Amino acid sequence: MPTNYCLSERLVHDVSLILMLSVLRTLVALLWSAISCLIALGLVLCSKRFIPFVLSRIGRQMWSSNMLRISGINRPSITFVSEAAHFDRWPKEVIIVSNHASQLDINVCSNVIPRPIVYLAKQSIRKVPVLGLLNERVGTVFIDRKNSDSAKQSVDNLMASLSNGISVIVYPEGTRSTDGVLLRFKKGAFYLASDANVPVIPMHVHGTRKVLPKNGFLLRSNPVHVRFGEPVYPSGNSTEAITGLTNACFDQVSMMRKWHNTNVNTPD
Repeated sequence: MPTNYCLSERLVHDVSLILMLSVLRTLVALLWSAISCLIALGLVLCSKRFIPFVLSRIGRQMWSSNMLRISGINRPSITFVSEAAHFDRWPKEVIIVSNHASQLDINVCSNVIPRPIVYLAKQSIRKVPVLGLLNERVGTVFIDRKNSDSAKQSVDNLMASLSNGISVIVYPEGTRSTDGVLLRFKKGAFYLASDANVPVIPMHVHGTRKVLPKNGFLLRSNPVHVRFGEPVYPSGNSTEAITGLTNACFDQVSMMRKWHNTNVNTPD
């Protein structure tokens, strides 16, 4: 039998196995997400006293940690830009901003951040069956700055979450990047940070776009790396102050992206 034929046959076999594994991982991930979501919703509908348990045990341990395992990811590697960026140096109340390249970013953030977290989300998420109700019950901060009453309610909800020891994470690009290039940050989260007078912690996630890119469906294994920057404190509510806060956080995330691209040998 010709050597080239044998090599070609082996290649087809290997590709088929990889595809089958990706399909299996995806199906298991969808099923596990549905089970976790329904359990979490059932608990928070019974009582809001279960919210800390749902965020830490269901959201982080049951759902996110196992989603990473299902996706073929070992625990993400974590680095810090300096001593001031370490978890034990974080203020009690913080907003965290991160790049966004994959739906799996949510699981990565939940897994690596050693605090209960909720997300800043668009009002449209409320309309999603099950997921919208679950997010509303656990304290997700919904924002619509075009509506002044809604914007004030967002600040109140943010303060309520922070006062309960829950940190808020935001993806200020507003959408997932298709090529890993950092998109300009929208200012909604930074208005909230200034209104609430809480610091913002930048972070960068590297590797999830390879696992599950935007518009992708099948999960593919790839190492994931996370890097945290130093807290950035608001300096006022003026347009110039908000712009400065936004740019300072964007610059830190951009520098962390460059660090990952330079020091990590796996795809983003």
